[in-house]
Amino acid sequence: PMSAVWEVGPEAAAAQLAATIARADQGAGFACVRIYTTPQPASIAVPRTDTPQAEVVLLKPCASIVDGVLVMHPRDVEGTLVMSTGLPRWADWVAADGSIIATSNCTDAANGGGWQLEGGETPAGETSPLLYAGGLVQLGETALS
Repeated sequence: PMSAVWEVGPEAAAAQLAATIARADQGAGFACVRIYTTPQPASIAVPRTDTPQAEVVLLKPCASIVDGVLVMHPRDVEGTLVMSTGLPRWADWVAADGSIIATSNCTDAANGGGWQLEGGETPAGETSPLLYAGGLVQLGETALS
């Protein structure tokens, strides 16, 4: 049997992105991106017990839709303090109420990860920048569509 193939139109995709932004901003606090150096959990449903390497706090609204893609709005545009030295491997987009909205891998801009980070040099053979405690990390051209 043939399997179904669906394509979502741009209007529906934009509505989904707008709804995701609204959901992420629900809660008393602010949405954030938590960056980790540990192996990425097998599923978004696995409880998070690791200490983040950095936590990028986002404004409200936490993102906007630009040319059909969702672009994050960090509170500190110059960068967020890195708490521990290491290679960032994955990050969660966490809603203002603490629920996890989305998760993806981390890389530098050249390696096309879900979260593209800036703030250090990428060692030979690696795909992510080495971040140092006390330094700053920035969300690069991270965009969801």
